[in-house]
Amino acid sequence: MPGGMLFALTAVLFAVFHVQHVLGADCGAQAYDPVTQGCCGTQLYNQTTQSCCNSTVGQGGVGYLCCGSKPYKSKNHRCCDGEVVRGRGRKVRCCGTKAYKWTENECCNGNLLPGGKYYGCCGNQSYNYYSQDCCGGQVSSAQTHTCCNDVILPGGTYHRCCGNQTYHSLTHTCCDGQVIKGGEDYYCCGNNQTYNVKTHKCCNGHVGLGGSWRNWGCCGNQSYKYKSHGCCGNQSYLKRTHGCCGTETKTLYSKREQTCCGGELRSGGISHQCCGNESYNPRKRLCCEGEIKKGGPDRRCCGNKTYSYSNQTCCEGEIKKGGPDRRCCESKTYNYNNQTCCNGNIKQGGPSFRCCGNKTYSYTNESCCLGKVKPGGLYQQCCGSKTYDSRTQKCCAGKVGPGGTYYHRCCGDQSYDARYNAEGCCNLTRAYNRRTHTCCGGKVKAGGSLHACCGDRAYNYRTQGCCATRLYNRTTKSCCAGKVMPGGFNHWCCGNKAYNSSSHTCCNEKIVPGGRDYRCCKKQAYNYKTQNCCEKKNVLSGGTNYRCCGNQTYDILTHACCGGQIKSGGPYYRCCGSTPYSYQTQGCCGTETYNKTTHTCCSSKVIPGGTNHYCCGALSYDRTTHTCCQNQIKPGGSQHTCCGAQPYNYTTHTCCQNQIKPGGTGHYCCGDETYSSRTHRCCSNTKPYNFRTERCCRTEPYNYTTQGCCQTVPYDLTSQRCCGGEIKNATSCN
Repeated sequence: MPGGMLFALTAVLFAVFHVQHVLGADCGAQAYDPVTQGCCGTQLYNQTTQSCCNSTVGQGGVGYLCCGSKPYKSKNHRCCDGEVVRGRGRKVRCCGTKAYKWTENECCNGNLLPGGKYYGCCGNQSYNYYSQDCCGGQVSSAQTHTCCNDVILPGGTYHRCCGNQTYHSLTHTCCDGQVIKGGEDYYCCGNNQTYNVKTHKCCNGHVGLGGSWRNWGCCGNQSYKYKSHGCCGNQSYLKRTHGCCGTETKTLYSKREQTCCGGELRSGGISHQCCGNESYNPRKRLCCEGEIKKGGPDRRCCGNKTYSYSNQTCCEGEIKKGGPDRRCCESKTYNYNNQTCCNGNIKQGGPSFRCCGNKTYSYTNESCCLGKVKPGGLYQQCCGSKTYDSRTQKCCAGKVGPGGTYYHRCCGDQSYDARYNAEGCCNLTRAYNRRTHTCCGGKVKAGGSLHACCGDRAYNYRTQGCCATRLYNRTTKSCCAGKVMPGGFNHWCCGNKAYNSSSHTCCNEKIVPGGRDYRCCKKQAYNYKTQNCCEKKNVLSGGTNYRCCGNQTYDILTHACCGGQIKSGGPYYRCCGSTPYSYQTQGCCGTETYNKTTHTCCSSKVIPGGTNHYCCGALSYDRTTHTCCQNQIKPGGSQHTCCGAQPYNYTTHTCCQNQIKPGGTGHYCCGDETYSSRTHRCCSNTKPYNFRTERCCRTEPYNYTTQGCCQTVPYDLTSQRCCGGEIKNATSCN
């Protein structure tokens, strides 16, 4: 083969190899460049201007996403259930095939409804969960009604549920499904009792004097005050006169007669102390390392021995000669009036001398710096090897500078006054005057209190601005998107452009005519004082007293919007279904309105009974003359409550164990009896006692002036004693 033909054949083969390996793999039978092209099934497409969605080529490119087989621009569109719709940003969501802003609308079961930031769904309706309630799939006003067990009942703000009825929480309380008089400070206790948590306490179903949980506690069925009383077993006691002894078994004892040592009772009262598990009189004895020794006014402990303090000294557990003037220097003694101990060596010098290494110095007129004695007394301190007056100077990094007050700080080796923020520290190395200079980028720059930093430069923020790292004149320029452009103080930014806010407005990043009284309605501006924006896109005549009702406006002072229709109403009107009503004189029961002075809503039905009427099941009753007990209407007015199924006057009687007893307000239950909290207390829920003259001994009241309590039994203080939990006919336990 001639050489020329061989060269041509080689060139052709090389070209084919280059196309297959440099341009990329084939798409069907076609080769393509993967940098600019793509393969969609078996079809080539331009990645810059086209997109591949589900093996289908469409117009698109960079910045496009797929919605099924359709490409869409993600910058200003969204894919909702396979449909491309307009909408952008984090606030845009899908509702079926529609896009909406969750700050303006609500999607309920696929339906787009009016809403916003504080809205939710109630069945197929939207509601504001600050001013409305969702009750059993129906929307009600939280100001006039309350939802109880999915039933809308009369009573709005401050009303709560009690079974199937409502009550005003400022005047009543719900206990076991019954409404009882007592407001927001009242809680339930036991069987249908209420108590004021600020003045009383509930202990195991019994009410006693009390208050804050920080100050009062329960001891069995009794309340007691932490500060003055304690709890021993289930019995409260006065800390000043009694104590509680034992770990597993608690025993109450009188501090006048006994002492508790190691959890066991010992003879001897207030004048005795414990030494291990034994008691002793510290006036006559000493406790030395757990052993009781002979004592006296002049005796002290030295280890487990005693010594005479007037002529002896204890050093490291050994008794040495010398009295009160002697001190220890390791195992030796010295006279501290004219000697000092330095590192185990006795030196000349009295109480005003200190040690400096192995030498002594007078701290009133000398100082010790790095082991050397320097001139200077009480106010002299060390700065390295030098001394300085701490009243007028400060030491910073080994350098003495002006200072001395609490407000002086160090900045490197310089001191500065931090008072009133007049001086500062730049980069922790250089002090500067804030009135005349500024710290920018770790360097001190000229410019005081009216200056700020722009990078490492200082500027006057009243006349200048900082745009990224560039300074500009605020009277003639503005900074938008990090760029300086024409426009001064009255100019605001709209995207990357500046506009005059007194004559224009920015809507969807577009500048449109309209000043500071204008707002945006989609892409157009409107005057909010004379116009309204309805359905987020239509500008209609109106103003500050007007609201939208669908695609219409109405005056809120004379009309209301109910069910998408404008009807006669005003500021005191609400909607009951599609009917407006005055909530001052009318109520809403389901979708029916009623006169509140003559009727009531019970179990979603309008029944006769107006002012002062409450619900008792599906019936209404007059609260001034009757009471509801276990869903039955009984005679008894506003001062009555229930004891089981029977009403009673709580001002004259009390309910104890489902029985009505004499004694009203201020009376409480003690077993099956009642007592007045002004004069009596309850003893272990069995018997009342007069707390002015009596105490409770477990279950028995006793006169504490003539009797004592020995565990659970009272005894006579004049002829008996409580010894180890047993009563003895004696004047002492010894």
